[in-house]
Amino acid sequence: MMNWMRNLLVAAAAFLAAGCERSDGERGSGGEVSPQVLAAFAERYPGAQNVSWSMKGDYAVADFYWTGTRAALSTNCSAWFGNADGRWTMTETEIRFEALPQAVREAFAASEYASWRVDDRVDVLYRAGDVEPEIYVIEVEQGGREMDLYYSPDGVLVKCVADADPDCDYGDFIPAEPAASIGEYIRTHYPSARVIDVDAEYEGTEVEILDGGVKRELFFDRGAAWQYTKTGVRRADLPEAVTAAWAASEYAEARGYRLDDADLYETVSEGTFYRLELESRNGDVKIRITPEGEVSLHEPSVGGGAGVTAEIEAFIRENYPGASIVEKDSDDGMLEVEIRHEGRGKELLFNGAGAWVRTSWEVRRAELPEAVTAAWAASEYAGWEFDGADYLQTSDGAWYALELEEERTDREVTLRIAEDGTILG
Repeated sequence: MMNWMRNLLVAAAAFLAAGCERSDGERGSGGEVSPQVLAAFAERYPGAQNVSWSMKGDYAVADFYWTGTRAALSTNCSAWFGNADGRWTMTETEIRFEALPQAVREAFAASEYASWRVDDRVDVLYRAGDVEPEIYVIEVEQGGREMDLYYSPDGVLVKCVADADPDCDYGDFIPAEPAASIGEYIRTHYPSARVIDVDAEYEGTEVEILDGGVKRELFFDRGAAWQYTKTGVRRADLPEAVTAAWAASEYAEARGYRLDDADLYETVSEGTFYRLELESRNGDVKIRITPEGEVSLHEPSVGGGAGVTAEIEAFIRENYPGASIVEKDSDDGMLEVEIRHEGRGKELLFNGAGAWVRTSWEVRRAELPEAVTAAWAASEYAGWEFDGADYLQTSDGAWYALELEEERTDREVTLRIAEDGTILG
């Protein structure tokens, strides 16, 4: 196995274990659980049965059965307490799908996941602090793909997470404690908003809010100063000046570019603009269009645009030394992190459990190894036209993905070839 692959596998395994925090820890009569936690637990869940404890980071976690008077809770629960002060932060339990609030069931039925197979048991998260107190997590599966759908009680899909490890808990959904000035900023600029999640990240703090049914992501730097607000925008809601500018650009639909996603960015450093993610047979691009209709390629500043968790930051530093983080984004439940490394733009993909899935970057034809070009020349696609290539690193290995087209029939194919010339399909 190549050294870089061995290093990535080791780092990914350690990263996944750290992100999930699903070890049994100290269980039994209490172990390292503080007296403050035990007292707080007894007060909150009197009569709890079959209680066992584990330590997960700074939290003491109780798994137990409870038949208390709160009808919303089932008998199988996990509760998280800050071990230092005994403060309750979150409880996870289950309900049956048919017991979901009507607004959630209707929203799910109208979603793109309505035809997927649904787990009959739905996780419910009750959280402390100035955040949305109840979140419903619906698990769906189709064709080997699994997604966790996070809904607010009024039916807003606030998070979509792909391929979460079944042994992972919801420890990363405990909201961080933001600076007081962050809360004041949100109350001033979005007075009716509800806070969904707060993440303390490497470069600052990210806050997700629901503002009148609209989901927004706000990012604040380490000094708690607001940097940007990102709001997803449907195509139908794009201003006429923006759609007209797009249609007149070299990236228009008439030129083969399809809209994949659109966001409104309000920033402290670059003003306000719409970012459109476009797909085409010639490759994907991101363009920015100002409200006045000025079009340019979206090129975020290196090292200043993205906040990622400390674990992801450490993974990147370990496996791509000297890299600069350019930006991050979510796509189909995955977290995409764009970096600049060794003079190239590279994209890292992490799944819902925070585990590394793959890294990819574009490769010119002249950069293809001789063994790869020889394998292509000896394949059934030898006479096909070269339309681009990517190099991919995954936990299963690495390969070149050649995009090929048969000009006569317009047929397209992706040919995967390992560095030694082995054709993978």
